[in-house]
Amino acid sequence: MLDQQQLQTFVSIAQAGSIAAGARTEAISPSLASRRIAALEAVLGVRLFQRTTRKFQITEAGSIVLAWARESIRHYAQLRDELGAQQEKPVGLIRIACNEFTGSRYLLQTIVPFRIRNPEVRFQVRMVDEPIQLVDEGFDLVIHAGRLPDSNLVGRRVRSYQRILCGAPAYFERHGIPETLEDLGRHDCLTHARSEPRNWFIRQNEGPIITQIITPAVEANAHLMLVDLALAGAGIIRISAPMVNDHIEAGRLRQILGGYHCVNPDGQLPGFWLIQPDRHMPYRVRLFADHLIRHLRLPP
Repeated sequence: MLDQQQLQTFVSIAQAGSIAAGARTEAISPSLASRRIAALEAVLGVRLFQRTTRKFQITEAGSIVLAWARESIRHYAQLRDELGAQQEKPVGLIRIACNEFTGSRYLLQTIVPFRIRNPEVRFQVRMVDEPIQLVDEGFDLVIHAGRLPDSNLVGRRVRSYQRILCGAPAYFERHGIPETLEDLGRHDCLTHARSEPRNWFIRQNEGPIITQIITPAVEANAHLMLVDLALAGAGIIRISAPMVNDHIEAGRLRQILGGYHCVNPDGQLPGFWLIQPDRHMPYRVRLFADHLIRHLRLPP
């Protein structure tokens, strides 16, 4: 008798390229993963993987089974979702991609109450600094901060936020405090590799957009690392206010040039976006997306 767990483990192993890697994806032990594959092979009467001391690869029969297993899992999930929607009892897995700050600051406060009301819904969260890159990798929702980089994406702007300029008091003691935007060009700046690393776009009230050229002292692809560098006195950072408000209130960082607004190249403020792949959104995902949007729209 075929088992959905066996099929899912088989698909995970095939995608990961090894039993150990597939087991990690499924959060089970390699021995359990091996037993599931052995049981599936016994039911189907074929060898799914060719295993030697040097090579692990899917067999020709395994490739046929893999295509069928993926469709079977998709149809089974769709059936459970439709039955859950009919009874208003969401079931199944929701896969979310976000950055580390969003995950710890917002998802923590939304997943727990949602699961208390909907215990049959499970979550898989991947935290990376650029979650937008995972839209096409099977994730149901992506929480993106900044501007929507691709107009073809299905995205909902949840709310805007401010980016501010700040640095540690120790840095300003050594280098002085910038009095004008032009001064930024002479200071050590800490920049994000994918977020205007050479040009910062700034405006005063509704005035013209000013493109300020800066020379990065440190460029990184992780916002939290840049915050840590700023706290250590490495330079001036342009960062979303929610990420550093606590540090500013505690005096660990100091905001500068407060009369200006850091904007996107088009002059708009950056925002939180809830992005979904261009496919049918299951009931459980729609329900959680609405729940998450309500929370993100609350005052910070």
